[in-house]
Amino acid sequence: MPKIRNLNIATKLSVWACTLIVIFFATTAYLFQQVRQDAEVSSRIVSVNHDLDSAIQRMLERLYSVQDNIRRYKLIGGDEAVGYIVEDLTRFGEILNKTLEKHPEYADEWQSLSLEYEITLDPSETPGDSLTPDETVREWSDILEQSLLDNVADMEMSLTKLHEAGRHAADIGLYGLILCLVLGVGGSLVLAYFLKRSLTEVYRGIRELGTGASPRDVRVLSGDELGELALAFNAMAARLRREEKMRSDFIAMLSHEIRTPLTSVREAVDLVGSGTFGEINEKQKRFLSIAEKESIRLSELLARLLTVSRMESGELDLKYQETDGTKLVQSSLERLGPAAQAKKIELESKITDSSLPLRADPGHVQQVLMNLIGNAIKFSPEGGTVSVKANSADGKVVFCIRDTGPGIPQNEHERIFHKYYREPHVRESVDGAGLGLAISKRIVDAHGGRIWLDSETGRGSIFCFSLPIKKDNR
Repeated sequence: MPKIRNLNIATKLSVWACTLIVIFFATTAYLFQQVRQDAEVSSRIVSVNHDLDSAIQRMLERLYSVQDNIRRYKLIGGDEAVGYIVEDLTRFGEILNKTLEKHPEYADEWQSLSLEYEITLDPSETPGDSLTPDETVREWSDILEQSLLDNVADMEMSLTKLHEAGRHAADIGLYGLILCLVLGVGGSLVLAYFLKRSLTEVYRGIRELGTGASPRDVRVLSGDELGELALAFNAMAARLRREEKMRSDFIAMLSHEIRTPLTSVREAVDLVGSGTFGEINEKQKRFLSIAEKESIRLSELLARLLTVSRMESGELDLKYQETDGTKLVQSSLERLGPAAQAKKIELESKITDSSLPLRADPGHVQQVLMNLIGNAIKFSPEGGTVSVKANSADGKVVFCIRDTGPGIPQNEHERIFHKYYREPHVRESVDGAGLGLAISKRIVDAHGGRIWLDSETGRGSIFCFSLPIKKDNR
């Protein structure tokens, strides 16, 4: 099996096809040879046995006629009987000579029939003598009858051999056909199974890579081109893991190193803006306000990068506790109210339940709500509406955030939750790093929930996620 696994696909197919061809031609050659032999046997039966049978039958008929005419002559006499005897013997001689020309192998056996003969015809004085067969004619008849019996026996033996050969040929043809079908269908299934198994491994790795998960190695199940493809994929996955680790380490280091000076900058801006170091004019206040907003924006970006880094390293620690989904939504809407007012966007809460109890990490769930509601505000035009709906059903709580933005094309729905991915139509018009949805998906997945999107271009977007009401902590 290891040697077979190391063959390339073309060689495997060639070996399989050559095996079928060899079996097919071997079976065909045997059947062709058998048909030729059967044809020779059949030809011999027709040209020898049947011809001999017919000739012997005719010679016996002449001899029986001679014997009858001899008896007639002995009883009643007359030249007419003599004429018939001469005619029959002449015809007998002609048939005998023609038969010996065709079948000279009977020359020795029928030698006595070719000798000169004399038949004495005298009228019989007693009835008993007239019924006695002629000695010569009787001897010839015995020879021919024995030859006839031998010929019939030989023909029966040939027919028996022909029958057995035909049955054997039929068996060989059937076995060859079955073997070809078994190798053809079975070989196709085996080849398809091994090819599909290798392709499935590579497809699984590509599919996992396409979902944004950390690239994992796939099993190398063969030494053919698909095995080489699996090895190439594993090499690519290893390189992606190294690059991902380098990027995560760089982000973690950068976030840690920038956080301290950024905090100092924010504190300095606050001190200057509060007038601690003297009065400032309106123009200075405006620029200090811009600096404060940008520092806050940079701090949020660093916080998101650190969150992603912790998630990838498995350091996302969820602290489950009993919480209320309704309060989490209300808190998120209150915190994002100023951002919505700045764009004249109306925030609506369509929660009919006064309480939506669930067991989850309230801080991380609120982060998901903040990310989704914040994105809805960011992508909705001025004067638009952002509505939040939540309800419990089938042992889970479902949150849905609807906006009046431009919508997301169907072919972007899967990629929208990948890290650092941003929809091409908004990359230049809307700020962002493409981390909010990736973080939200990681948090929801960690809770055992599901997040999805319902959107079409020009009809806004609806982001929904579900969380189980009870979490099994085993």
